[in-house]
Amino acid sequence: MSDVAAVDAIIRLSRVLERASTDLSLAHFRVLSAVADGQQRASRLARRLALGKPAVSASVESLCRRGLLERQTELADQRAVTLRLTPEGERALAAARAAMVEQLRAVIAHAPVPAATVEQLTALNAGLDELAEQRAAR
Repeated sequence: MSDVAAVDAIIRLSRVLERASTDLSLAHFRVLSAVADGQQRASRLARRLALGKPAVSASVESLCRRGLLERQTELADQRAVTLRLTPEGERALAAARAAMVEQLRAVIAHAPVPAATVEQLTALNAGLDELAEQRAAR
């Protein structure tokens, strides 16, 4: 598979996964996932997700309006705001993850070695995390 074909496949897969979740856009899914994984400030979210602060702020605002995220002022630093998933946000994230996993399994079933494909995608995710950390350090 050429590099261009691989890029096309990744783009198509992201679209398939986004359509799997009827309640969350991929951007909202990524924000909720990052908050659930411990990235609790908007500035950290922006670095982790490799997005601009305005894009993250818009997503956070939308998710708060929908009742999926809540903002809390930190006691030690009144200027700092911590983000937390609400119970409804936890349910929405769990439902989106389940739908996306189902779609991913359907796609990966067509791979020559599905288990190896899952391992490769997991390794790519670790590489993406490392790349995001390197970019954030700049």
